[in-house]
Amino acid sequence: MADKHLISADRGVALKTRPDRKTLIIIAAAALALLGLLIVLIFAARPADMPETAPSVTAAPAQDAPYDAARPADATQRVPADTSAEILQRAAVRRDGFPLLRWDVEAFVTDAEGRMRYTGGAATLTGIDVSEHQGEIDWSRVAADGVDFAIIRVGRRGSTAGGIYEDEYFRRNIAGATAAGLRVGVYFYSQAIDEREAAEEAAWVLEMIAPYEITFPVVFDWEIVGGAEARTYTVSRQTLCAATRAFCGAVAEAGYEPMIYFTRYLGYRKYILRNLTDYGFWYAEYEDRPRTAFDFDIWQYSDTGRVDGIDGDVDLNICFLR
Repeated sequence: MADKHLISADRGVALKTRPDRKTLIIIAAAALALLGLLIVLIFAARPADMPETAPSVTAAPAQDAPYDAARPADATQRVPADTSAEILQRAAVRRDGFPLLRWDVEAFVTDAEGRMRYTGGAATLTGIDVSEHQGEIDWSRVAADGVDFAIIRVGRRGSTAGGIYEDEYFRRNIAGATAAGLRVGVYFYSQAIDEREAAEEAAWVLEMIAPYEITFPVVFDWEIVGGAEARTYTVSRQTLCAATRAFCGAVAEAGYEPMIYFTRYLGYRKYILRNLTDYGFWYAEYEDRPRTAFDFDIWQYSDTGRVDGIDGDVDLNICFLR
């Protein structure tokens, strides 16, 4: 058994070397004062007017975004809600190779006939795009109704089996529009899943249009239709851009003007447009003003337009002459 006197002596030494309560309070107060001083110094060193970093529309998501069958066609929840303020603040046309919108969004006005006009000083043309869905068209009446150009669907690729089909009215439409004196271009509705298929589509289109005088762009119209059963469901952004270059490169090599058609969703979530600035841009959005920061040569602003000589609705477009 240990000596009780030795134990008591050890406890006495321990108590004497432990700080008393007053000393602990002084140490804690000094630590709090030091912490407060550090916080003051940090905020003093930060500029008072330092702006917040705005989200950049030029930044492409690192991951691919496969088509979501449940999302609305416009997918507005996945793209900027409104970029008008950002557009108005930018005077430069391009930044780091990115095609920024050069048109003043406040200068777009719709006239009494539902035609879009631009009051910002740039020269423009009024046009339509058509396919077999419009049926028989009286092209002389179309031309007399103030239409300057027509972009005609030459054909399409199926969204499931992937076959290539000629538009039922292509030959009649291109002959009629040309005879009426309109500027005439064509578009191909693509469902290509890689470069090889896009090159195949381009070769097919070039053979189809060879007999005709094409005075307007030849357009690559790649779209997503349906859900997981669609053949384009898993096409990545990089693959889409490679396919686009395959199509447009072949068109340019043949001596025609290539152009890319895209919606707001495709522009923000699928294409990498900074990599495709060698080609013209045709933008589609059915609003009073374009809600995008991307530049474009043609704006398809309505799918419910009315033109003399066409029964029912037709797409309306405004084209800027560079």
